[in-house]
Amino acid sequence: MRTGIVISYNAVVRCGLIKDCNEQKIRFYNENLNWVFKRFDVVNFSVVYLVAGLRAVNVTAIINSRGEPVSLAISIS
Repeated sequence: MRTGIVISYNAVVRCGLIKDCNEQKIRFYNENLNWVFKRFDVVNFSVVYLVAGLRAVNVTAIINSRGEPVSLAISIS
């Protein structure tokens, strides 16, 4: 499993990009119909190699001790 950050996500087509610790940008498709990712969510995922390049699969959000997804987004009030 790898860890990365969602850098973009299109909720309409359920597709996005993850940036991992190697600075690679890897495309993913959200297979979980009950979950919508947000930009800057921290996720775990596996990688498969396709003819078109790398693809992230089994993408899951990292959940903190309060049951909330971990995010690097900063709330400014």
